[in-house]
Amino acid sequence: MKINRRRVRREINVDINLVPLLDVLLVLVLVLMATVPMITQSVEVNLPEATNSKTMTSDDIPPVIVEVNGVNQYNLVIAHTRKKQQSAKQVILEVQTLITTNPKTIFLIGGAKEVPYDEIIKALNLLHQAGVKSVGLMTQPSMTTVSS
Repeated sequence: MKINRRRVRREINVDINLVPLLDVLLVLVLVLMATVPMITQSVEVNLPEATNSKTMTSDDIPPVIVEVNGVNQYNLVIAHTRKKQQSAKQVILEVQTLITTNPKTIFLIGGAKEVPYDEIIKALNLLHQAGVKSVGLMTQPSMTTVSS
């Protein structure tokens, strides 16, 4: 007697298993979300010189210049008089008194190339806290001419 021994073959499952795929994608997204803020915080900006900047002229009202010398180091230049080593609170108080005496006072921020860009933003925030609506940024005019 012959026994027919047929092997029963299962059908091969050709479907894509989505659960492990989604797990891997989720882990990749989490890794990217964790590393991107660390990358953007460490970027240093070397700002270019301005080629087409407007020169400000105002004979009747001299601008008030906030010079940023370093971390929390500010100088104020008011009517061509320099007040050195002003704290953030002193800058805010001085700017508020200038705004109350003349609301049309022009404010400019200047900083050396070596000053971290974060300090320029802090100076902008100080002027904003004092009530200044418009601030100009001082640049060094480029010595090279652009040829077309």
